[in-house]
Amino acid sequence: MERAVETTGAESVVVVLSSSFVQRGEPAFTDKWSRTEMALSGGASLVIELPVAFSCHNAGVFGAAAVDLLDMTGIVTHISFGMEEPDAPLGVIAETLLSETVDFRSTLKRHLGEGYSYAEARALAAEAVVPGAKKILSSPNNILAQEYVTRIMSRGYDLLPVPVKRIGEGYHGTGRNAFASASWVRRVIRSGELSPSGTGAMPAPASAVVEREISSGRCVISLDLFWRILGTVIVRENREILSGHAEMREGMENLLAAKARSSLSFDEFVGACTSKRYPRSRIQRHAAHVLLGFDHITNRTAQRIGPPYIRVLGWDSRGQELLRIMRSSARVPIVFHPRGRHGTYQRDISDLEYRASRIWENLIPSPDPYRESRTLPVKSA
Repeated sequence: MERAVETTGAESVVVVLSSSFVQRGEPAFTDKWSRTEMALSGGASLVIELPVAFSCHNAGVFGAAAVDLLDMTGIVTHISFGMEEPDAPLGVIAETLLSETVDFRSTLKRHLGEGYSYAEARALAAEAVVPGAKKILSSPNNILAQEYVTRIMSRGYDLLPVPVKRIGEGYHGTGRNAFASASWVRRVIRSGELSPSGTGAMPAPASAVVEREISSGRCVISLDLFWRILGTVIVRENREILSGHAEMREGMENLLAAKARSSLSFDEFVGACTSKRYPRSRIQRHAAHVLLGFDHITNRTAQRIGPPYIRVLGWDSRGQELLRIMRSSARVPIVFHPRGRHGTYQRDISDLEYRASRIWENLIPSPDPYRESRTLPVKSA
């Protein structure tokens, strides 16, 4: 955020924050309000939520909805994101992906037939048109960056991309340094190897929030309970019901059902399902969709319409001014608690949100079943 402000001269920072289940297909480590606190302490002026229908999804859906939300505010002028190669020709690649020429579609189909995942097949097809595209589309944050730019171009949004180079460890990095990966931070905290402050990789205000949440039983420290509940749900459901969940196709419900019966842990289950065609993150998201009861119809409608409201999670004094402006500039309703919104689609998205939050509460030592409905937005000086 500091680098983005330094680069743009922006007066304020609006952060889009994932819901209770995140893009890697797992429950968030801490709840959305503690993460909002961390964002505000790090320089955010306003924090808005990316609903779980979009936050726990593939990069395309995640990125598109995040960009949609920023544009829907009517006040955002730039979008900043971290990526491994900030000088990558994202615009050129986006044109290739959007144009979908006959040659591109043919190459994509061929690579899919060779057993590649969709993401890998698309990267290979793009490489044939834009040399170097495969390397760019092989890094997690580059992939998200590409989706942001592609969405901006496809919708004609007046948002200026501001990439910030990621330094230090990569997304799955295992090293310890001042810029360690979030994966490493979660692993060492969950193992008890280090405390949040002991990692040396978190700003002091953020590590203090995490330590408070751990001590009060408000963190998903272990995925054991997550797996027990998830495994039970998968084993209980018949194949027809499993096949009705978001993005479930190609008979994947059979794979998930078979491996759930023989796996003793979430990691073992995901590992047994993972293959060249089905990457780990996709398996995890499919499993999360089953647990959340996220069905095909709601999923497809969400992708077609996008976020139905802007849910505010927190603000500081400048953010409060932004909210006043957004009363007239925002293109969708601004809400603090999404439940009770009119319209079938809004109700479906908010019902899924409350369900996800309630399930998340069941995964921590000290659950609060009413947290989603009674918690007020976080306010910072």
